[in-house]
Amino acid sequence: MKSFSKSQLLMLLAAARAHRERDWLMILVCFWHGLRASELVSFRKDAIVDDHLTLHRPDGSNRLYHQLIEHPEPLLDEKDSLIEYARQSDPEKPVFNVCRRRIDQMMKRYCAEVGIPAELAHAHTLRHTVARLSIEGAGIDQARRWLGHKSMGSIYVYLKMGDAERESETAVRATTVQATAARA
Repeated sequence: MKSFSKSQLLMLLAAARAHRERDWLMILVCFWHGLRASELVSFRKDAIVDDHLTLHRPDGSNRLYHQLIEHPEPLLDEKDSLIEYARQSDPEKPVFNVCRRRIDQMMKRYCAEVGIPAELAHAHTLRHTVARLSIEGAGIDQARRWLGHKSMGSIYVYLKMGDAERESETAVRATTVQATAARA
């Protein structure tokens, strides 16, 4: 499974933010919470309560209940931006009222813009990235819970990453560890 390095993730986020705040926020929320594209484009503003994002996953996975992430690196700080964006959204529509296809187009565009290989230009790569960081920083059981997997077998796919993908990502990993450990 492929994942972004820290530098690739930051370049992707910077490119998206330079173009459109919404695009940056969609990528960031997808990353921090390990969301699938369908989950990202379907949640409504009432899913954000008391600085937490709560989602009932349609595939039988465990319910997601994550604290919104504050981070000293502005590109990785979602909390205030997501709360404000959701506050302004229509309560009858998803917060990010776009189709899944738009997410794929956006990922391809911004990855190409910053020179990230096309094989990584998918929203699911964001899920793999937070999974890898969670496993490295907090362990496989914490990663399983963070991603909502009910069984340990589902999380093992994220262990099949190559050495080239294991770049040291201290700043991102530290926040991921704190966030996942707080949910335990």
